[in-house]
Amino acid sequence: MLIPLIGSSAQTIEFPPTRLQASDPAQWRPVPDAAVVPTGGVELAPEGLFHPAVVNNLGYLLSSFSVDHMLVPFRQRAGQLHPPQNRPQVPFWDTELRGSNAGRFMMGAGNTLRWMEHAELRRRLNALIDGIEACREPNGYIMAYLPKFPRSEEPNYGRAWFTHGLIEAGIAGNPKAFGLLRGHADWFNRWELLPELIYFQKNSHQGHIASTRTYFSPVGKAEDLQVAEKYYVADWWIEGLAARNAEAIWKYPLQNPHSYLITSFEAYLDHYRASGDRRYLEAVTGAWEMIHDNWEHVGGSMAICESHWQMIDGKYRLPENITNADLSHGQSHPPRSYFLTRRGHTGETCGTVFWMKFNQRFQQIHPEEEKFTAEIEKSIYNVILANQQGADNIRYHAVMQGTKDNGNRNRLPHAPHNTCCEGQGTRAFGSLPEYIYSVAADGLYVNLFEGSTIKWSQAGIPVSVRQVTRFPFDPAVTLRVDPARDVDAVIRVRVPSWAVQPVKMMVNGEEAATGQPGTFVAIRRNWRAGDRIEFTLPMGFRVTKYVGVDQIPGRSRYALEYGPILFAFTGKLDEHSSLALRASAHDLPRRLVPIPGRPLSFRVAGEDTCEVVPYWQVDQQTFTVFPVMGEG
Repeated sequence: MLIPLIGSSAQTIEFPPTRLQASDPAQWRPVPDAAVVPTGGVELAPEGLFHPAVVNNLGYLLSSFSVDHMLVPFRQRAGQLHPPQNRPQVPFWDTELRGSNAGRFMMGAGNTLRWMEHAELRRRLNALIDGIEACREPNGYIMAYLPKFPRSEEPNYGRAWFTHGLIEAGIAGNPKAFGLLRGHADWFNRWELLPELIYFQKNSHQGHIASTRTYFSPVGKAEDLQVAEKYYVADWWIEGLAARNAEAIWKYPLQNPHSYLITSFEAYLDHYRASGDRRYLEAVTGAWEMIHDNWEHVGGSMAICESHWQMIDGKYRLPENITNADLSHGQSHPPRSYFLTRRGHTGETCGTVFWMKFNQRFQQIHPEEEKFTAEIEKSIYNVILANQQGADNIRYHAVMQGTKDNGNRNRLPHAPHNTCCEGQGTRAFGSLPEYIYSVAADGLYVNLFEGSTIKWSQAGIPVSVRQVTRFPFDPAVTLRVDPARDVDAVIRVRVPSWAVQPVKMMVNGEEAATGQPGTFVAIRRNWRAGDRIEFTLPMGFRVTKYVGVDQIPGRSRYALEYGPILFAFTGKLDEHSSLALRASAHDLPRRLVPIPGRPLSFRVAGEDTCEVVPYWQVDQQTFTVFPVMGEG
């Protein structure tokens, strides 16, 4: 397809086509979810790790931008006056992605209010949506920019964030959110620029998820999915992903290979869930395997970001021969390049959030495949929690050595900035409770180990399960089951793939089952109030050799993990931004000496250069995840 070059009326570029036709909904065979994600009913224990993260996120939302600040571009588009602002619109994040700030706030606030009530947060969420409604066009249009051939990523990036935000606000109880979403979706589905949508400048594929999420929302229509199929689905890409062709990811031809491609994988999986067409499943299974095997750091962060395209023979493409200079400056992300520093623009928070959501969709279809839950678990510990700076800000990168981002990546006067990583980060923090459990027709899945209580209805009977644990600082877990009256149910408990031996499940003090690592143990019984499931998770250390492009000639470097936890080695770094340990990789676990009063913190016997701490606990220290170690 020939498409005008963005910003030019004279030059055209040849791009590969999208499908441009839609299937018949009468032929769809929806794939039912085997387990559903809770949208409420989970309460976090204050002494856990998730609760303070959600509370910090609430503080971040309330201290970042005023409602009037977020409404500026909407009021400008509608020709309305807006009050003076206490800070100017943020360059690029507010001015080139107009309306994304409102989407960021709705995603974070809507998710948070599903689990805990906060009067001021709800007031601001409602006031923001009221302001958006006041700028609504009679035809249902609600975006912050004029509906014409747009600049930058607005029609895809902005609409995706806005859609997520309205859906989360609707679930949280805002009375107008779903109506605004439906009205705008009806306008969008008839937009005259739809055939060119995926060719808009930069990361245009990311708008796909807005249409599929709208379809699965309470106000979804078949037309939402059909429009997505016509203008976003590309059969040539489906074939490349299904064939496990890595170039389908890192040389994606529509302008920008990026971790944002994962949002398209989410959307393709939604098409499978809605239609049952196994071509989608084959494509996203291939995509999952390639991302997991080629673009995922030890610890779970994403090792792919935007690559630098060139105009070659009238087409946007990556250079055929990637030079060492391209690699050293993060201008391309071939398989297993695994950059360690922000120089490689690696480990974006937003990419990890998309990866979590992608795995969560697989988890809904195949909840007993433990690998999807394992990916979510390490993403939370080693990226999401690691990239929160208290209530002040959300970091952009999860870098592997040097110093962590300080929240001022763009040299702006102060944080927050409304970056892509802040927007998706606040979305993730607000939704943390939904990953702990999944609810099935016959009972409950216990996915993660975090102090919490879930309440749901089983065969019409109210049931609660309270999880008591200090994991990961203590491997013991107790589940107390309290139905309103005796009830038959299956409680499936995850035995993580990182467990170093089988796990015995005790029910009321008696052995009930034993689970193998990488499985779920199903405990079927008639549950009575006060029943208890008790078990201990056997954790062990693992070392992994670094294989990416940031090598130190003649030296080997290794990462250290304990269960799902990635460790950092803090201390003064050498000229290679690393630490050289006398310990060998083989001997390191035996030489770790616990630091009294600091769970999961160690010194290395015979070394005086560093401390070993969970990566999520690193703040301003210099560190490396991959110290130099011997092979022996």
